[in-house]
Amino acid sequence: MAIYARVENGVVVERIDAGEYAICELFAPSFVETMVRVLEGQEVEIGAPISGLPTVAEELPAQQSRVVAQAPIVTEEEPAAALVWRQASLATTEWLVTRHRDEQDLGRGTSLKPTQYLELLEYRQALRDWPDSALFPALNARPLAPAWLAIKTGEQ
Repeated sequence: MAIYARVENGVVVERIDAGEYAICELFAPSFVETMVRVLEGQEVEIGAPISGLPTVAEELPAQQSRVVAQAPIVTEEEPAAALVWRQASLATTEWLVTRHRDEQDLGRGTSLKPTQYLELLEYRQALRDWPDSALFPALNARPLAPAWLAIKTGEQ
């Protein structure tokens, strides 16, 4: 069990019990930099100056939290590029929806089967919902076009 004191302006502001974990597995590196390890059995008083507290000199490993390490690193450009792709995908399929509706309005047979039209509508709705997804803008989380549509538009 490791105890740490988080320090701000030379004063202890928080006592953190890391339990059996390395402190760098629990917190981001920039947060860990504000901590010092306290000797085992040493009392930590919030508000006390750090200079009066015996600490352990500890070289912290340059390691990120497991949670942070697993999260995809997203630059500001990636969401914008994902939105451009999404908008292009909606635009690419708009003509199919318009043609199908026109054919229905004219009372003619439709080029798309009813199941294809439903799949198309569901795909377009998934494109609209994707930016609100927790997985946005990950490439592997993009909505998948129905197989028949991917062949028709060349997105295989």
